[in-house]
Amino acid sequence: MTAAPLLRPMRMLSLRSRITIGSTAIAAVVIVLLVIIVRLQVISVVASATRTLLDADVDPYVAALEVDSAPSLRSPGNAQLVAVVAPSGGIELSTMPAPVERRLGSLTDADPGTRFISVEGSEYRVVVEHATNAAGRWTVIAARNAQAERIVVDDLTETLAVTGLVILIAFGIASWMLSTAALRPVNRMRREAERLRGANVRAELPVGPAQDELSSLAMTLNAFLARTRQATERERQMVSDASHELRTPLAILTTQLDLASLDRGDAVALAAHIERAKQGVARLSRLANDLLTLSRIEESGRAEADGQDISPERPTPWTDLGDEVMAAVDRVRLIAGAKDITVDFELVPPVTSGGSAWTGAGRGAAPGMDAGDPLYRLDTNGMAQLVTNVAGNAVAALQPGGGILVTWRADRGSAVLQVTDDGPGVPEPFIPVAFDRFTRPDAARRTRSDGAGPALGGSGLGLAIVRAIAERAGGTAALRNVRSGGLEVTVTVPEVR
Repeated sequence: MTAAPLLRPMRMLSLRSRITIGSTAIAAVVIVLLVIIVRLQVISVVASATRTLLDADVDPYVAALEVDSAPSLRSPGNAQLVAVVAPSGGIELSTMPAPVERRLGSLTDADPGTRFISVEGSEYRVVVEHATNAAGRWTVIAARNAQAERIVVDDLTETLAVTGLVILIAFGIASWMLSTAALRPVNRMRREAERLRGANVRAELPVGPAQDELSSLAMTLNAFLARTRQATERERQMVSDASHELRTPLAILTTQLDLASLDRGDAVALAAHIERAKQGVARLSRLANDLLTLSRIEESGRAEADGQDISPERPTPWTDLGDEVMAAVDRVRLIAGAKDITVDFELVPPVTSGGSAWTGAGRGAAPGMDAGDPLYRLDTNGMAQLVTNVAGNAVAALQPGGGILVTWRADRGSAVLQVTDDGPGVPEPFIPVAFDRFTRPDAARRTRSDGAGPALGGSGLGLAIVRAIAERAGGTAALRNVRSGGLEVTVTVPEVR
C-alpha cells in the first residue's frame, strides 16, 4: 500500500490541523523512542545493581572459607538469600526458599558467574562462587527474585508513559496555538484579498515586519497583483482606444455605403463611393492586424515575465538578421518608389577578436560556426516588422524626393537598427508618447490620399509594435529629431552571449 491513500484524508483537513497532527505524531514517535531507551537503560542499571548486591552477599563467605577449613558461618541479614554447600555436598548454611534449595545440588558443579534459574513459576538471578581450602571446594550461592526487578522497571515505565502522554497532550495544544499564531498573518492576507476582490482599490496585502517566508509571500503576491492590475488597465485602455479608433472609420464606411445606395444610378459616383469604402475597409483591416500583432507580442512578453520559456528554439545570428534587413528594405522600396523616395541601407558587421570585420556565410549560416558571429533573441520575422514599421512610417511622412537610411550594425555587445530620414521630424511634445498605442502627430491624423497609394493616416500602433518587439528581445527603442532635419528611430538589441 502506498502512502498516497493514507495521506488523502489529511488533505481534507485545514492547514492548522495538519500542522498540529503532524507535529504531534512526530513528538509521539520521539516520546515512545525515549521511553523505550530509558526502559532499556533502567533494566541495565537494575541488573547491574542486583549483580553488585549478589556479589556483596557471597564475598564474606568466600573470604572466610578460603582461610578456614571449618569456619563459623553466620546467618545473612534479612531478605538475603544465601547458601553454602560443603565439599561433601551437604548444605552448611541456607536462607533459600525450599524450591531453590532443591536446586542447589545442580549448581555446585556450575562455573562461577551469574545466571537465571526458574523454580515453580518464579525466576531467580543467582551468583555462584567457589572457595577452596584444606577440606576441599566449597560453593557459595546468592540469589534474588528477578520479579522484583521487573516490578521496578514496569513501575518506572508506567510512570514514564503517563508523563509522556501528558507531555504529548501539552505539545499538541502548544502546536495548535503556535500554528494559529503563525497562520494569523495568512488569515489577514486572505481577508485583505477578499476585500480587494470586491473593491476597486489599489491596496496591497499586508507585509509583516519580520523577514520571513510570509513576508516574502506577501511581497510576491503584491508584485503579482501589481502586474495583474497593470495588465488589466492596459487591456482596458487598449479596448477603449480601439473602440475610439474603430468608431470613426466605421462611421465613415457606413456613410459611404449610404451614399453609394443613393447614387446607385450614377455609375461614376457609385465607383467612387466603392473605392473610398475599400480604402476604409483596408484601414480597418490594418488596424485589426496591428492590434492582433501587438497583443501576441505583449502576451508572449508577459508569459516570459511569469517564468514560462517561450523564447525561440535558437537565437538568430547577426548575419541572418542583416539579410532580413536587406530583404525588408527591398519591400519598402516598392512603396517608396511611387513617391520618388530613396531608401538606402548600410550594414556594419561585428569585428572579430583579431580586429578584422566579420564576413558571414549569408542566410542560413549555422550559429557558432564563427566565433565572431553574435546571436540575438530577435527572429527574422521580428526584424522584418521593425524595418517595415519604422521605414514605412518614414515613407508616409516624407515628401517626394526624400531619403531614408536604414543601418544595421554591431556595437559593443549589442546590435543597433537605426532608421533615419530627412523629413520634417515630429513635434517635441510627441516624442515622450511616440511609442504608446494609438498616438500620432497631429499632422498624421489628417488622412489623405494622393493617388499614389492607400490613405496616409496610420493606426498609431506601428511604433508601439516596434517597442514591444524590442523589449521582447531584451532591448530598447528610442526616437529623436535630428538637428539637421529629419527623424531618427533607434532599436538596440543585446547579445545573448
